[in-house]
Formats: sequence, structure tokens, C-alpha cells
Amino acid sequence: MFDRVVDDSFKVAMPDVLYHYTGWQGAEGILKTQHFWETAHDCTNDDAELRSADAIVMEVALDLRKRFTGAAVTVLDLLLDGYKRLQITELRTVYLSCFSVARDDKEQWRKYADTGRGVCFGVRILNEPGPKEVDRASAIIKVDYSEASWRANLAKNFSLICGVMQRARNTSRNIELGLSALYRIAAFASIQAKQAKWDVEQEYRHTTITFHESHVQPLERISGGKTVRFLPVAIRANSKRIALAEIIVGPNQNFVEARHQLIRLLADSGYSPGQMEFPEIVASTVSSWSTELALV
Repeated sequence: MFDRVVDDSFKVAMPDVLYHYTGWQGAEGILKTQHFWETAHDCTNDDAELRSADAIVMEVALDLRKRFTGAAVTVLDLLLDGYKRLQITELRTVYLSCFSVARDDKEQWRKYADTGRGVCFGVRILNEPGPKEVDRASAIIKVDYSEASWRANLAKNFSLICGVMQRARNTSRNIELGLSALYRIAAFASIQAKQAKWDVEQEYRHTTITFHESHVQPLERISGGKTVRFLPVAIRANSKRIALAEIIVGPNQNFVEARHQLIRLLADSGYSPGQMEFPEIVASTVSSWSTELALV
């Protein structure tokens, strides 16, 4: 029963296609390995990653404590007392790869696709089971940029758990189950929440959390003088190729040359025309711009 509430706390309808902007090196890596790189949450370009909703979690718990009784108060008190040391960012590393519903977006070309000299993958979101991994769990989560929405969703889902706990016997097992559910709901709320200044990105994120007992070791690369930890993550089961609706060629490059390069790269990566996974290759409709001006 608690698991259903937790699962429903982050599930939303998925679009048919999500877009991933990248440079040519990233595109080649994705196609040849059939994996996306998911970056550790503390290595992203958002200093508040997974922490934006922390204050809201506490506020909602404090407010609900005034409205419930019995075992519900016990689990809320335990959450309030332990959240700072037991929240998701203190216990686990969350790995993230970023997608968007924004197709052919100039701002994302600038930020994430080598100032319009890269490509954008239109990835089909298929109604099929994902990879069954023994060392990790993954999900696609829609990012929420509204504090009011964070508060409303947390209040609704915490209240569902507290409503059950209020009627339950105050046993250690019931407390353990109720508290676990609250922490998991808070964790998903943290993964969903980003500050409003990022809302132009219209982000969905493929999220992976590794299990403690698996001892997964992330890979590392240097970016901007900083060490960035990441995991290569497959998004389809049974070694199926990433299903691409289209690949959009960025506006600040020669389309004909880029198209030929993509066709060779797709062939080298095992894609064949006529397959469902084989994309249409199209040019961006965004006007090209001076890269010098874009960097100012």
C-alpha cells in the first residue's frame, strides 16, 4: 500500500519523444556504446541539485504534525529529527542524464550542444520494460520548477501515509514502514525539484540510484578543471539500440557535411535504414548566430 503511494508520487504521463542536446564527441559516444552518461548529482551545473525542496519537506512535515495524531506524529517527528542527516543526498549518489521536451531550442543549443555545433537526439519513449539491473534502479522523472507544486504534492502524499499511520498500531514495524515511505516520497520530491530559473529547459531526467551492496564504482572525467563522476547507463533492455525519432543538426554548422557524418556514424553503430530505431536526420530551424556573440 505504501509502495503504491510512493510510486504514484512521481509518475506522470511520458511524452512520445524526449530531446537530448550534445556535442559531436558525446553523440559518437552515445551511439557507439548505446549508453547515456549520467552525472553524479553533486557534479552537475546546479549548486542546489537535489536540495531545492529541502525546506519545503520540513515545512510540510511540521504543518502535518499539527493535524495528525498517534503513530503519524511519531513518524513525522522522526522525519523532522533525522532529515538533515538521512536525506537522499547524504546517503546515496543520484546519477542524472538530462532530456527535454523542448525541440530545437536555441538556448539549449547554446548551453549543451557546443554553441549550436553539435546535435540533438530525439529519443523515442517506448512502452516497454527497461533493463533489469541487479545493482541499480532507474526511472524517468519530470522536473517540477514550482515551489507551490512541490508543497502541494508533498502535502498530498505525506497525508496519505499519515492517514494510514494514524489508524495503525504504534509498533516498531509500522513506524519503520511509514518512515521509509515518507523518506522515499521526500527523495523523489528532491529529484523532481529545480529552481524556477531553470524552467526554460523543460527537463525530464533519467535517474539512476545504485544499491549500497553492489559497490558500483563510477567513471571519472575532467571537465572545466573539475573531476566529474558519471555512470554509463543503458535505457533499453536486451541490448536493443536506442530508438531515435530524429537527429537534429545544430544551426552553427554545415548541414550536408554533418548529415554525411551522422549516416556513417549510425552505420558504424549498427543502425540500418528502415528500422524503427533509425532516425530522420534534419536541419535545425534556428537561425545560426555568431559564436563569439553567444559567448559574451
